[in-house]
Amino acid sequence: MGLDAKLPHPISASHSSELHRHVETLPLHRYTKRRAAKDFLKGIAIALLLLIFLSHSSKSFDYAHDLASGVWRWPWSPRPIKTNIILMISDGYGPASVTFTRHFHQALNNDTDFSSLFQLPLDTIMVGTHRSRSSSSLITDSAAGATAFSCAKKSYNGAIGVTPDGKACGTVFEAAKRKGLLTGVVVTSRLTDATPAAFISHAASRAEEPLIASQMIGGDKNPLGERTLDLAIGGGGCAFLPKSSSVSCRQDDEDTVKHARQLGWEVRVAFPTNTSLDQSFEQSRIDGDVFGIQSKSEPQLPFMALLSPGNTPYEIDRVNIPAPLPLKPLSHYARKALDLLSNSKQNQKGFILMIEGSQIDLCAHNNDPACHAREALAYHDTIDLVKKFVEQHTSKTERTLLISTSDHETGGVTLGRQLSEDYPNYAYYPERLLNAKHSTPILTAVLIDFVRNERERMQGGGDGGGKVSESLVRDFIREKILGGSGLGFEGDGQGGKPTAEEVEKVWKVVKQELVNSDRMQLVWASEYLKHSHSTSHHGEASRQPASMAPVPGVNLDGIRRVISDIAARRAEIGFSTSGHTGIDINVYAHGAEVHRLVGNQDNTNIGVVIRDILDLDLDAVTRDLNRN
Repeated sequence: MGLDAKLPHPISASHSSELHRHVETLPLHRYTKRRAAKDFLKGIAIALLLLIFLSHSSKSFDYAHDLASGVWRWPWSPRPIKTNIILMISDGYGPASVTFTRHFHQALNNDTDFSSLFQLPLDTIMVGTHRSRSSSSLITDSAAGATAFSCAKKSYNGAIGVTPDGKACGTVFEAAKRKGLLTGVVVTSRLTDATPAAFISHAASRAEEPLIASQMIGGDKNPLGERTLDLAIGGGGCAFLPKSSSVSCRQDDEDTVKHARQLGWEVRVAFPTNTSLDQSFEQSRIDGDVFGIQSKSEPQLPFMALLSPGNTPYEIDRVNIPAPLPLKPLSHYARKALDLLSNSKQNQKGFILMIEGSQIDLCAHNNDPACHAREALAYHDTIDLVKKFVEQHTSKTERTLLISTSDHETGGVTLGRQLSEDYPNYAYYPERLLNAKHSTPILTAVLIDFVRNERERMQGGGDGGGKVSESLVRDFIREKILGGSGLGFEGDGQGGKPTAEEVEKVWKVVKQELVNSDRMQLVWASEYLKHSHSTSHHGEASRQPASMAPVPGVNLDGIRRVISDIAARRAEIGFSTSGHTGIDINVYAHGAEVHRLVGNQDNTNIGVVIRDILDLDLDAVTRDLNRN
């Protein structure tokens, strides 16, 4: 075989040309595919970066907000997460009272199917209970109870933000403010009362309310020398006014309102003070609201609204009280506080807000069941509002937690009261309280005013030789105090009209006071109305100055007790005490990290949870408070 036999078959010219074209195009085809793949991936990367940029830059309000606050970030950097904590305290509201409120609400709405699973706003978010004892007693007062929440530490009854050895403890408000969060309180009591005071001040005794007012606004009297609070809405204006004011409860000339304004606070006052502040009062009186259209502009932080000289009126009285006290329900002020804090340009990291249904406790101290129920319903309206806020402010860039609990139970409420030695009746009747028009302290004041006027009329030359007509007073008790204008006893739905026995119980106490009238001077009802919401009640250590405390010449508390007991007996509701009890308290939560509050816990765990969620350094604040 020759050499040619070992060579491959010869390729034709046409095949050679086709092969050449194939070889020439193959590398180009592969390169084009590779380049296309790279271009495709590059395009995806650019698109992703563009989407990230647009997702951030589209929030023009947020960026304007940031720039206005001096904050700048790369467009693709993750936005910081705002954290909001709303702590709601239903002062004195125990488990039995929750049940009572539910049944009262159903009766109010003519829902007689008590077997149905009707739920109040709190019922849907119950997660646990807490043990309410203080360091000094199995039964806490509001001061020690609030200090457990604010400092996450036990303390003695009467302690305001201090430990059992009297040293100031750092609060969640102080630590949150240092971390850049906004802080606020909304209460229906005095802003200087025990519960709000424990978050914003430090005092060995809750009775030091003028000192608490001075600390609250910041400045040199604040233990830290800095402002802890951004927003305050509530009563207790008397502690912020100099003693020259007719409604002041201070013993010095400090004008805390004036000082607050010098420190940058916007202050609005909703009651007459006989000072230059009355111009702002006139504006709020005309519109009926310190946030009304007459003010022409939304408040700016820091902001304080002083709603009344002492505690605000009870809800049951508020709806019937005449001008010039046109105040709004708790939910109204809570909404305003949430709007102001959440929409503030200063809100970069979130806020912590404490909202207290303060008067639930005071109505229970009075053993006044209708008053107690109305305050609780106002609190539930506020819970419903805040629950919706939580849902609207929960996202990838914001988380919100609502915690609701009470500091303690008040009154020892029992739903089912044995009225005789016979076998007890297995029932109680909240519907018999629905028509009550006023609280029992107000009814007491009205009765005393009537007796005083009648006594003066008789002494002024009327018939009877200066003696008050027994039949006239009995008729007034029957019609105005126990009847339709008072407790509302009229028809079968309220257990019938006032009985002779019920009228006799009230007359007996009034008669005793008339016997003592030569030695005692009857108090004017107007003065009682003015001050009755300015003092604390049974067991709540309070030393109001004589200029603020009602000093009646009659046993107002004795008359009030009788009227309250008549109402409670009608409904077959019992009260074991006019003070607090030591039972465990319900804990409710809605929103972020509710699992931290599940189960039975110590009351200090409320403060621990707030501290941990907000990552607060309470110990550092405590060290600064105790440096001197």
